Amino acid sequence: MPEDTKRSLYKVNSEEVLSRGLQAMTQSCEALTKQNEVLNKDIDNLKKKIDMLQHRILSNAEERE
Repeated sequence: MPEDTKRSLYKVNSEEVLSRGLQAMTQSCEALTKQNEVLNKDIDNLKKKIDMLQHRILSNAEERE
């Protein structure tokens, strides 16, 4: 690696480092928020499926009696 490139990598000021860190954290937070929304939808769908299956079990039990 040329000497000029090495120097420029380490000459980044603290404001630039903080800005990049904040940007990375913002992207991570947005990704987690989206993933959380998907998981909450999955939970709701699973709850509905459980209710349906419980109803089906009760219906089948009543038919057998």
